Amino acid sequence: MPDELEYRSHQLAVIEQPGGGFFVEITPPAGGQIIRTVTYQSRQQAIAEAKANIDKHPHERR
Repeated sequence: MPDELEYRSHQLAVIEQPGGGFFVEITPPAGGQIIRTVTYQSRQQAIAEAKANIDKHPHERR
């Protein structure tokens, strides 16, 4: 079961890969298409990259 967080009204689901590594699925606040990050070796790095992705695209924060 993924860990779920909220960042700037986006839902973040942190998912651990069976073979190792983590990725994050980002759900925008108004719904719509889920964005998935690439796989990172650490949970913290996956979360940081997901947050940076949200910060890069402020027009999608509705």
